[in-house]
Amino acid sequence: MLGINIYSAIKAEYDKRQKAAYDALEQRKSIVYEKIPRLREIDEEIQTLGLKYNKKILLTSGSKELLISDFNFRIGSLKEEKIQLLEEAGFPKDYLEPVYQCSQCKDTGFISTQKGDIKCACYKQQLINLLYSQSNLKLAEFENFSTFNENYYPDVVDEQKYGIKKSPRRQILGIKEDCLKFIENFRSPDTKNLFFCGPAGVGKTFMTNCIAVELLNRGITVLYQPAPVLFNTINEYKLRSLKDDTYQDAGYKSIYDVELLIIDDLGTESPSAARYADFLTLLSTRQANDFSKPCKTIISTNIDIKKMYEYYDERIVSRIIGYFDIYKFAGEDIRKLKILMEK
Repeated sequence: MLGINIYSAIKAEYDKRQKAAYDALEQRKSIVYEKIPRLREIDEEIQTLGLKYNKKILLTSGSKELLISDFNFRIGSLKEEKIQLLEEAGFPKDYLEPVYQCSQCKDTGFISTQKGDIKCACYKQQLINLLYSQSNLKLAEFENFSTFNENYYPDVVDEQKYGIKKSPRRQILGIKEDCLKFIENFRSPDTKNLFFCGPAGVGKTFMTNCIAVELLNRGITVLYQPAPVLFNTINEYKLRSLKDDTYQDAGYKSIYDVELLIIDDLGTESPSAARYADFLTLLSTRQANDFSKPCKTIISTNIDIKKMYEYYDERIVSRIIGYFDIYKFAGEDIRKLKILMEK
């Protein structure tokens, strides 16, 4: 079971966010109240009206519709005056509204629905980030489509050198376009998973980070796992569950359920028949889940798809070929190019 400290940490984070939003709002209020004293009066009137009409509604035994209608009219008039005063003074009309990190749940972690409160996507992502502190998705702050630069890729055709029939630059631009389509159609079961292959340093991890940050901004939960860590997590769960059939692990479960799973450096894990069976189960389970909810996978590897048969059995390779769009990255080692350019 997950330790209570993890959930306490998440709650503490939301409390911190709400306090930050409240403190920032109070600072903005002090600014506008000094410049426009009438705004303080309006806020006090709105608060007084709320208390007054709540009491009237509770004490009224007959129809409450007229009271509610009158209350809404008076509050609406005050809010309109408030917006007008703000805009006349050069402030945005929502300047006195709290600003939350997550507009969906207002930094509570939960969204109210007709069926009850449900966990917000930002809550799920916090849980994943705490469970997998090694996720390394912080790179997405610097590696995203706004920093994408096709000029790192040669604009020459050399099939013998790069292993593709077009220039690396044209190749990467095509990959980028398809990745943007993957993002736009992420929730569709018809959208295939992505398989990135190619030598080290040609932008595979960069591209997965670009996709990750775009989907995170849309409320999609993302989990990044290097292949060795992923398989160690599965193996550890299997060993512990054999000793305790009631053992549960949310980290292990998220590997199968997270909306986007990124498996980096496939092929660097220790080879074994058990691990290949685990891999096949993982791919099959996530593919089945994708029919009812988004459950996509991105695999990145230095192994060319044509050589996958040398590392994995036919069932795994067949699964990848059938359920993944395969993209070959090519070009020079960008990390070395950057070092040369800095010098």
